[in-house]
Amino acid sequence: MNPTPAFFLPLIGSTFSIDTQAGPVPLRLESCAEAPRRGLPEQFRAPLSLVFSGPAQPLLVQDNYYVDHPAMERQVWCIAPTPPKQADAQHYMVIFA
Repeated sequence: MNPTPAFFLPLIGSTFSIDTQAGPVPLRLESCAEAPRRGLPEQFRAPLSLVFSGPAQPLLVQDNYYVDHPAMERQVWCIAPTPPKQADAQHYMVIFA
């Protein structure tokens, strides 16, 4: 899979299933943004960030997780928690560089 905004933008609002030791955890894709290139040579892709929201528990620690979604094959992504925007939810980020 080649992670691009064209692939992920239509998936905003959909649920991804994260395989954890506590069982599958649903995360909702909230946003997809490509970072400015800032002099990055053209042979390298621009960094892409995905922001997800999920249930308050369990809190996922930064780690590599299996990620499933009907629009793609199973992937392994490094998912990191970010400061919560709501008391009843957690937020996470994935960065493709």
